[in-house]
Amino acid sequence: MTTRFDSNGTIIDSNYCRFGAEALTKLFLTIEAQIDGVEKSEDIEYVHKMRVTSRRIRAAMPIFQECFPKKRYKKWLNEIKKVTQFLGNARDLDVQIEVIKDYIKQLPPTEPKTGIESLLERHIERRTNLQVSVISGLEELEKCKVLEQITNYCQQIVKESTSTFFNLFVVREKAFWQISAKLDNFLAMEEFVHKENEILKHHEMRIKAKWLRYTMESFAPLYPEELSSEIEMIKNFQDTLGEMHDCDVWIASIPKFINEMESEVSAFAENEQAVADSNQDLLKFLEHIKEKRKNYYEKFVSFWDEEKSKNAFEELRKNASAGFVVATFRTQAELANPYVKIALIADIHANLNALEAVMQDAGRRGITVFLNAGDLIGFGAFPNEVIQALYSKNALSVIGNFDLEVLDKTNIGKGSKKFSLEYSRNVLSKSNETYLRTLPAKLELEIFHKKLLMVHGSPDSVDEHLYHDTPEKRFEELAQKSGVDIIVFGHSHDQFTKKVDGTLFINPGTVGMPRDANPQAAYAVITANPFSVELVRVNYEVEAAADALRRKGAPESYSQVLLRGLSLEGILAEDKTRENDMEIKCAVIMKSARGVARKYWLELKHSDQVRKLSTQLFDCLKDLHKLGKRECCWLECAAILHDIGLSQGSKGHHKTSLKLILNDAQLPFTSGERRVIANIARYHRKGCPKNTHYNFTSLNRELKRKVSILAGILRLADSLDFSHQSIVQNVEAHVAFENVIVQGSVFLNPILEEYAINKKKDLFEKSFKKNIVVTWKQIQPLQLPSQATPILAQQPTLPTAENPESSQTANCITARDSEAEQLDKNSSTN
Repeated sequence: MTTRFDSNGTIIDSNYCRFGAEALTKLFLTIEAQIDGVEKSEDIEYVHKMRVTSRRIRAAMPIFQECFPKKRYKKWLNEIKKVTQFLGNARDLDVQIEVIKDYIKQLPPTEPKTGIESLLERHIERRTNLQVSVISGLEELEKCKVLEQITNYCQQIVKESTSTFFNLFVVREKAFWQISAKLDNFLAMEEFVHKENEILKHHEMRIKAKWLRYTMESFAPLYPEELSSEIEMIKNFQDTLGEMHDCDVWIASIPKFINEMESEVSAFAENEQAVADSNQDLLKFLEHIKEKRKNYYEKFVSFWDEEKSKNAFEELRKNASAGFVVATFRTQAELANPYVKIALIADIHANLNALEAVMQDAGRRGITVFLNAGDLIGFGAFPNEVIQALYSKNALSVIGNFDLEVLDKTNIGKGSKKFSLEYSRNVLSKSNETYLRTLPAKLELEIFHKKLLMVHGSPDSVDEHLYHDTPEKRFEELAQKSGVDIIVFGHSHDQFTKKVDGTLFINPGTVGMPRDANPQAAYAVITANPFSVELVRVNYEVEAAADALRRKGAPESYSQVLLRGLSLEGILAEDKTRENDMEIKCAVIMKSARGVARKYWLELKHSDQVRKLSTQLFDCLKDLHKLGKRECCWLECAAILHDIGLSQGSKGHHKTSLKLILNDAQLPFTSGERRVIANIARYHRKGCPKNTHYNFTSLNRELKRKVSILAGILRLADSLDFSHQSIVQNVEAHVAFENVIVQGSVFLNPILEEYAINKKKDLFEKSFKKNIVVTWKQIQPLQLPSQATPILAQQPTLPTAENPESSQTANCITARDSEAEQLDKNSSTN
């Protein structure tokens, strides 16, 4: 048999593709048999049947997309879409013509029919003209040979796989995922069921019902009862919603036709009464359609409520998973392969970035089998994506304690776990929840004549922690009880192997939540023959994973767990010990912050100047902002660190500074302080805080207020040294009615500083609800302290069109702050 690979180099499941190829072959043979009847146009049902078949093909091809070459799949699918489109227009007119004819038949002989007969004639004329495009579409279909090409390709797949054993349960497991996902899409529209006027949403719901039904029909032969009752239920929803949609089309189109008729009739009629008479029957027809729409809607709601009360949708999901047995993910024959290599993973905790890095590393080693020892979700930002990634690799998994806690809706969670439990439950899809519930607590396998037991905590309990230094006696007890050669487990996040009484214990470590101060993802590799176990650590985009948690609104302590490779309890305990006297604490923090700042940007003269001016403004305005020593310390740290983002380029360096402050493990901030200080530094330039900025939004209301105040002060202080020449020696401020009067002591004309203040005072004024008025106090050079910057030969001037590169401007506008360049253009916005 030929081994097939998808676009990512992953081996394609031959069982699944064989089933899909057989199903699609039947559909293509059906559509070919319907072409002749559509061409002759003697029976409108041929158009209907061929259109439905094309829709079924369009629903089935994405389900089995992995089985087709990427480029040809896209081309083939587009050709099938064209068939649906040109047949769809014809079928819609056929249905509308029959509706009009049936309506006319029920009218009394004396009833006026001028308008309705005109409507019928117009539809018949359009349908006759449309037959030309139908024939043209069929000719194009035959010319491109898409039916022949896909049929041949599908037959080749079937031919190549007939010599292998067909594993029904492997295919049914994938069927469950496909059906469950489509069911989720349909149920997501539930909020619009009892809203009669949500016409567009009802139409969208009809389409989702249609794809769900076609998906179930594609997989129906896998099930004993062929999901017949479930398919009939969804078909009823689809049909009723379809009738509602047809009525909605009429309700929108009839008034347009009436307007057209009025224009045509009024050109020949002698009076307005003739126009009114010609439209009277059309208005009655419109009322008839509206009444039908109302009746169909009531039928739809009644049917929905009835099926909902019977829990029919979850029964559908349950029946779709019938026969789903975890041990059938992979055949025992594959695990018995003497040359098989197996990746052991555990404790992913919804960390998709780490899992993808592990899978890529495993792929480079030629590994195709994954055994997962539980805790797939909980804590990380991507529970659904992690489950889907494991599913795509056909991973064998057992359930973990955190997985169980997420599924237990009665466990509301406390303390540090509360956010994780609530977030996981809120975002976890129904299909993924069902998948977790199917996972066993234990899994026994045989790998090349060795018996392997996989659990999460220990063979005795999902909650038991086994560490490398757990007493050997305990390992002896477990070895004797289990009677297996290998026990794979997780839970403790402690990567180690230990052989006791002939039993090899393997903890592959944690993929997504290291606790040993090493942020790398961990896993283990088993080679069957000769037997060996390798413990592996892998780098991954830990900062991206940490930032993903921030985007989801997680506490900063969650991100620090990933960045520093420590337990959440360890991070919180460390934060608590840092809550010391602020005067002592601030001195220590400042020293560390300066050390980190120097790591990124050696010259700290500007940062020190901004820190000095910031603290002077802070002290002068205490009666206004009413903040204390803690907040002043935050401001000073932000001032020292606000420009470290320049180390990675001037563009967007304020955002880079925020990321570096959040992610640098050497900074001695608590998790909460880290996010506050990072936000203060981030807003020293450009835009003001917004609720669309997720790092700002994650703060509580009081911290948002403090960040805005402190960032406003920092922004103003940064403006006061915009030339980076320390022209402003000192600053004083006081409140005068609706104004804050800021006076700077300068020894040169502060042209750039004054210009920058006018551009960047917005956040200060918004936070303090006061206007800034700046005055300058000239001081003599002799008054300067001995360490002051030497006096410049001439005062700085703003660049002009005539003098775009003045030497003084070149001195003042440095690469350390690209804002000056923006100000030169007179076009930047903050």
